[in-house]
Amino acid sequence: MRTLLLLGVPAPAAVAQTPPPPPDAYLDLMCPEEVQPELIGGLAGLQARVAYPDEALRQRVEGQVVVRFVVTETGAVEDAEVLRSPSPLLDAPALAAVRASRFTPGEQRGRPVRVRFAVPVTFRLPGE
Repeated sequence: MRTLLLLGVPAPAAVAQTPPPPPDAYLDLMCPEEVQPELIGGLAGLQARVAYPDEALRQRVEGQVVVRFVVTETGAVEDAEVLRSPSPLLDAPALAAVRASRFTPGEQRGRPVRVRFAVPVTFRLPGE
């Protein structure tokens, strides 16, 4: 069998390659960041913003609520959601404390980027 090589004939459109995306296009996505976001005030500051619900105190509910969210390029919190919780009574105060938090933004290649992040919010009954 012989193969015929045609020079100067453009490749068929179906075989033509699409151009690659611009090199920094992926930076708008959440990606492995070089610099992690940092919670301003640390976990202690976050815990200081938590209001223990009266009903949870009466029912003696305690435990850790894990909240996942996005830290924006400006350090704000977006799309907060509860991943794990010992009781629905603790969800709203944990979300409120996280939404009131500020972060130093994560960075990739020296530019601030959006990063998915999670933090624990701990509820302990007083005196225990």
